[in-house]
Amino acid sequence: MKKATMMLVAALALPVGAAQAETFEQVFNQQRALHGKGHEFTWQGETYKTFHAEELEAMAEPTQANAVALIESADALRLQSAAVGYEWRDPARYIKQAQAALAEGRFQHAMDLAARAKYQARLSLAQQKQVDASWYRAVPE
Repeated sequence: MKKATMMLVAALALPVGAAQAETFEQVFNQQRALHGKGHEFTWQGETYKTFHAEELEAMAEPTQANAVALIESADALRLQSAAVGYEWRDPARYIKQAQAALAEGRFQHAMDLAARAKYQARLSLAQQKQVDASWYRAVPE
């Protein structure tokens, strides 16, 4: 057996998570990537599920009031990301679609779209913070 093939077999034989992730975020992201949303995993003796906070918000009872609240909070976060110059393209589109679904009385669909918009707005703000913290690395010496 060739050396490269042996290394591949050895890597595949390692249990999932053998290269220990150090933080909850790393473990969560790894489990989410491997198993998708809703997967149950254990970290430091506690059990968690791979749902983003916005997905949990969208699991609330699908009422008009809950849909309106989620749409408003998503739009507020979108506006916050726009204010710092990091608004992504899709959140505004998802919010518009959520408002249309709300007008049609499809509250769960509206909440799902608003949750998607809010998630992307949150990630855009995280991107802005990361860039602000490390911009100097992009400057040539």
